[in-house]
Amino acid sequence: MHVLITVVGKRTEHWTDLFDVLCEQPDVTLTVLAADVSPVTRRELARLAGRHLGLRYHIVPHLLGESLTGHMASVLFRLPGQHDVTTARPDILHVIGEAAYFTTWQALRLRQRCWAGVPTTLYAAQNVVTRFPAPFPRIERQSYLSVDHAFPITPAALNVLRVKGYRGPATIVPLGVDTRVFRPLPTDPAMRPFTAGFVGRFEPHKGVTDLLRAAELIDCDVSLVGDGSLRGEIERAAARRPGRVHRHGWAGHADLPGLLNRMDALAMPSVEVVQRNTLPWVGIPLREQFGRVLVEAMACGVPVVGSDVGEIPYVVGDAGLVFPAGDVPALAACLARLRDDPPLAGRLANQGLRRADAEFDWERIVDTLCATWRGLRSPTRPLRTPPAEAGHSTREAIA
Repeated sequence: MHVLITVVGKRTEHWTDLFDVLCEQPDVTLTVLAADVSPVTRRELARLAGRHLGLRYHIVPHLLGESLTGHMASVLFRLPGQHDVTTARPDILHVIGEAAYFTTWQALRLRQRCWAGVPTTLYAAQNVVTRFPAPFPRIERQSYLSVDHAFPITPAALNVLRVKGYRGPATIVPLGVDTRVFRPLPTDPAMRPFTAGFVGRFEPHKGVTDLLRAAELIDCDVSLVGDGSLRGEIERAAARRPGRVHRHGWAGHADLPGLLNRMDALAMPSVEVVQRNTLPWVGIPLREQFGRVLVEAMACGVPVVGSDVGEIPYVVGDAGLVFPAGDVPALAACLARLRDDPPLAGRLANQGLRRADAEFDWERIVDTLCATWRGLRSPTRPLRTPPAEAGHSTREAIA
C-alpha cells in the first residue's frame, strides 16, 4: 500500500514519529510531500529515509508561507510541471492540514488531475468554528465534498467538521507519542528541588509567565524548554531567582525525554487569545487543539497540570490536574499538591503511563489508520467524487 502524505508548517516535527511507525508496516511504502517545514523536520526526514527503504520525501519550495502571513493556511506548494511525486500513483492520499488550507486544495486538485479515484483522507484539528474570509470557505466546502474519510484528533474537532458541513465518515485519531523513545528513565527526585516544567513556545497564549509566577509563589524550580518572544521575561525571572529558573532551547527526540524525566510535573497553563496576524479585521480564537507534550510527559511517567482551555482537559483525562486558565494561585495550588502529596503524584504518573500506552501510542494509531486505508481500497467501495470545476463535468469513480 503506497501512501502519499502532504504536510506543511514549522511545527511538524512530531509527524516524523508517525512516518517512522508507518514505515515499519510490512505492506506500507510512504511518500511525504512537505513545504515550509522546520530544520528539525528536514533532519528527521533525512534520518528516516536512511533508515527505511520504503520512504521517499520531497521538501518543495513554497509561496507565501507561515512566517509571512502567520498562518499555515496560506502556504502554497510550488511544484514544477513534471515532478517525481506525480509519477507514482499512490493507493492512498492523506492530507495533514485543515480543509481550508491552500495546500489541501492543491493536493485534491493534484489527485483529480493525476490520480483520479485515489481514496483521500484528511487530518482535522480545528476545535473552534471559525468563519474564514474568501477564498477559504469555498476551499473548505470543496474539501468536505472530496474527502473520503476524516481523522479529527478530538471530539471537539469532529464537532467542528459536522457544524461546518462535512457529512462523510470520520474516526477520532489523536496525536501520538513514540513510547519507545518517551519512557520513564532512572532519576532520583530526592537529589533535586521540586521542578515544574514547560515545553513549547514562549508566547503569551502559552501562559509561561503564569507558570513563572506560580513557581515563585510556592518556591519551586522551573525548567522551560523552547523559545519565543517571552525569552526576555524568562531571563528576568532567572535573574530574580538565581539557580531556580532553567531555560533550554528547542530539544529534539534525543534530548527531550531526558529533560522531561527531570521534571516533577509538566505544566500547560495556556490561555485563550484571538489571533489577528493573518488579516487584522478577522479574529481567530486560539484554544489549545491538543497539547502533544502532555502525552509525551505522560509516557515518561511525569504528572501533568493543565488549564481548562481547549482540548487540554480532554488530553489530561485522569492523568493530571486541571485549573481555571489564568488563575495563578490555582496553578500554584496544583503544583503544591503534587509536591506535597507523593502518593497522589505517583498515582497520576501511573495513570498517565497507562493512558499514553492505551490511547496515544503511535503504533495503536497506525493500526487504526492502516485499517481505515485498507478498507478504502476495497474494490467494491464507491468513492466520493470531487466537486466539478466551472465548465467541467465529473462522473462518479469506482475504485
